[in-house]
Amino acid sequence: MKNIRKDNDHWMDRLAGKVLLGSIIPLLLLFGWWLGIRSGTAVVPAFGEVLDVLLHPFRTPPDLSSRSLAFSLMMTLLRLTIGFGLGVVTAVPLGFWAGASRSVDRMLYPVVQISRPVNPVVLLPIVTVLFGLSSVASVAVGPLDAWKYDVWDQVQIAMVFILWWGSFFPVFMSTVQGVRSVRNAYRETMTLLGATSGQIVSKVVFPHAAPYIAHGMRVAMGISWLVLIAAEIFPGTRSGIGYMLCTACKTSDYQYTFAALIVIGIVGLLVDVLFARLERKVSHWQAAER
Repeated sequence: MKNIRKDNDHWMDRLAGKVLLGSIIPLLLLFGWWLGIRSGTAVVPAFGEVLDVLLHPFRTPPDLSSRSLAFSLMMTLLRLTIGFGLGVVTAVPLGFWAGASRSVDRMLYPVVQISRPVNPVVLLPIVTVLFGLSSVASVAVGPLDAWKYDVWDQVQIAMVFILWWGSFFPVFMSTVQGVRSVRNAYRETMTLLGATSGQIVSKVVFPHAAPYIAHGMRVAMGISWLVLIAAEIFPGTRSGIGYMLCTACKTSDYQYTFAALIVIGIVGLLVDVLFARLERKVSHWQAAER
């Protein structure tokens, strides 16, 4: 019982330390915000005005050509889920293939290395010209009836493409590295025991590659989040947190600008914490192996 109590106390002390250290910069930002309010500048809204927006997320802004904060966040997360999901679904199988086959890796290497440094946001004007204003709804039911499906009509193909672009390469590179990290002795042992290729992949290769894939997904999610917020500021977008932020700046409704910034930061933190836990969960055995 004493050991359990000591472990609990140690865990609580570590948590308190993390919370205290993690609160320093946010508190400094709040202090800077307070100083901005005291200065009397119209750009910096009062705490109460921003809090009112955050406490009423389903209220439609009266002076903005934007939907509610909750709807804007939903649209942002929907686009993120589709684009990021497509990136993972395509990158992992190709990464396994390239990691297992040197010929495939040599074939894909030049294309990947040339494409990987290109910023996804830079591609947005190009893909907008290529795909136009087509959306998931216009592809599924045709452009004439797309307006009937309001939510899906606002998931633009161009935006999904750049999200795919931003998430594909980190996951692909991490998957290739993970597949190559498997020791040949493990593969040979499984082969001697009569395991099939599928069993070797599922029992040996994938568990060893999973931590690398999870890390690549965490990096890709961070890139996708940045890309999406920037993409929603481009002309032609009609919804999303980035769109609300840009529209609020244009109309000087800075309480919505600050509320959108706070939501972007909090959601980004929560998503990163989620993927960090996933990364730790799938890599817990690595320390024991060493």
